[in-house]
Amino acid sequence: MNTLLKYLTSLVLFIGMAACEPMFTEQPSMDPEAIFENLWTTFLQEYAPFEERNVDWEMEYSRFRPMINSSTSDEELFDVISDLLETLDDGHVSLTAPGKEIYFANRIRREKIDEGLFDLDVIQNNYLENIRMDEDQSYIYGKIKNENIGYIFFDFVGDNFFRMHDFLNEFENADGLIIDLRHNQGGDFTYAFSEIGRLTDQRRFVFKSKTKNGKGKDDFTPWFDWYLNPSGNYLEIPIVVLTDRFTISAGERAVMAFMTIPNAITLGDTTNGAHGTMIGRELANGWFYSLVPQKVELFDGKNYEGIGLPPDIFFKNKLEDVVSGKDELLENAISRLNN
Repeated sequence: MNTLLKYLTSLVLFIGMAACEPMFTEQPSMDPEAIFENLWTTFLQEYAPFEERNVDWEMEYSRFRPMINSSTSDEELFDVISDLLETLDDGHVSLTAPGKEIYFANRIRREKIDEGLFDLDVIQNNYLENIRMDEDQSYIYGKIKNENIGYIFFDFVGDNFFRMHDFLNEFENADGLIIDLRHNQGGDFTYAFSEIGRLTDQRRFVFKSKTKNGKGKDDFTPWFDWYLNPSGNYLEIPIVVLTDRFTISAGERAVMAFMTIPNAITLGDTTNGAHGTMIGRELANGWFYSLVPQKVELFDGKNYEGIGLPPDIFFKNKLEDVVSGKDELLENAISRLNN
């Protein structure tokens, strides 16, 4: 399943969830001014991390609202709303309209910056043997050639994480494990938490979250603490977790869990920095958009929304190496597990 299809599927699910809420007694106006007002107001009331992203939403209203009037075309309206959302630079914020490419507010996702520094085919063809995968490549795992090291890649966080059980059983006597979360698209982080329980010997606090529950600026649920709990036969083994700027959402929360494990290190680039739950909304003209009603605070008491999780060891591939069939970041991980 390709990235765009997965994104659209998840967005439709979120829209469907939103549709379970009480319906308007009157149909909202399709006037371009009303559409702009509806979107801006919904963000004002439901979007959580304005402060973390250093955005004054009311000031942005003053800047963009005069650009819209009753005769504004769909093309112009899409452009103005896109520019408004761009101020958030949020990997969870997007705008979808018929005949248009999905607009991502986050510059890294929108411009696909450094996207080519990771190539799963390079890993399959040049580094792995005894490969297992599903037809969608939602997971791929195997043995690093000529090494006693297990490698597993997850495309997103969901029921594909059930493969972790087989992976750990197969490589419980390995010299180390490489968990590749580069380009991880997110999903449901609870799958990651439940399936890596063998890798901790004690309950470990990972992060806390709170979610908007009212229209006011400070209307949130109480903070809720999330823990990684031990489960099954404990496996103490060196672990390297690989990350990049496309590791996002539930992928980042999975990284947070690994960060609490003493024998695990993170290696690669800083993650995207879009941690909170994403929800979807629909405008009167049929356009869809997504936003974030949640704040997340890591075990260290800091919020990395808009910043991203920095790796323990920073390392970045070069495009020319990847094109030639080399993944230097993966080779770095192998070398560290051998030393």
